[in-house]
Amino acid sequence: MGNFAPRARVLSSPSLRCLQTMGPVASAQHLSVEETDDLAEGQSSVAVRLVRAVAGQEVVVCTHGDVIAEILVALADEDRLDLGQNPRQAKGSVWALDGRKGSFTSAKYYAPVVVDAT
Repeated sequence: MGNFAPRARVLSSPSLRCLQTMGPVASAQHLSVEETDDLAEGQSSVAVRLVRAVAGQEVVVCTHGDVIAEILVALADEDRLDLGQNPRQAKGSVWALDGRKGSFTSAKYYAPVVVDAT
């Protein structure tokens, strides 16, 4: 995940799986997980506003596939953000977004890491 500046934040949906995912991320950076209903399933328009509000800050966000899809659609439509030829939001994947002052300029997709348990 890299080292975050002191102003970094870790935001999460209140769902148990998101909280479990973000716990180690926050702990490694000596931060606390900020649980917010704005990232809960079905909160797409609220989540888009939240993501825009933190543009330019070092923030890690965990939410759900339906919400991620709507965030990406909004950023692609409104900011003309290039999501590549085949944008996706697989479970466990990551989108790294760069932006400032409420708009975004770049996006990079990271596929989920598959760990071989054998």
